[in-house]
Amino acid sequence: MRRFQFQRRAPGRSAIATFWWDICQSLSEWSLRLAFGLRVTGRDRIPREGPLLYLSNHQSFVDPAINGALINDRPFRPFARETLFRGPFGWLIHTLGALPVTGGGADKAVMRLAISELQAGRCVLIYPEGTRTPDGTVKSFKSGVAILLKRADAMVVPIGIDGSFDAWPRNRSRPRWRRAIEVEAGDPIPSAELLADGVPAAMARLEGEVDALRLRCRARLRARFGPDYPAAGSGDLPRSETAS
Repeated sequence: MRRFQFQRRAPGRSAIATFWWDICQSLSEWSLRLAFGLRVTGRDRIPREGPLLYLSNHQSFVDPAINGALINDRPFRPFARETLFRGPFGWLIHTLGALPVTGGGADKAVMRLAISELQAGRCVLIYPEGTRTPDGTVKSFKSGVAILLKRADAMVVPIGIDGSFDAWPRNRSRPRWRRAIEVEAGDPIPSAELLADGVPAAMARLEGEVDALRLRCRARLRARFGPDYPAAGSGDLPRSETAS
């Protein structure tokens, strides 16, 4: 059974740690399906072996759970703000292997940990924008992404989310329940291929890939609920028209 192929899924990680991740992943998926009508696309595109660097846009506080709901085979260690490692929630993300980040996420200690994870054949999730979007659009990626591309020979899996900004924007203390969310994993890209034309070209391509997936999620939400959801705004435009 795939779920119990622990060493394939997370080489060198304990079976108990992976099993605990599976429990939390299943709870996240079904909770989000009930609370937000979550739908996932592209699971079959995620490689079953080898180091993976998941890159996702960041629309809301609930995004790590959304990414976890999507990725049910290859457990990841996510980057998380150092201030989140407090109380019960801090305990939970610590048990799931979250990597504490200070500042914009390019601090050397956490980057070394992430590189070690990838070199061991495991998976890491980062939000390359560095913070939640203020308007639902994809913002410029931080430089830490380039460090991981150069130092770890990983496959990069772009991920797009839409609907979570409407469900829980950064200026709200509580979510709006039953606001639907879609998430999609794109085709994996070898880091060497991304870097073939240099770092600026790699970053531009990744920003475009993630934004294209976000817009596909948005189109599916509109197909489900009509033109008024998600709410019309800058999120309707591709990054090429909103980047400053």
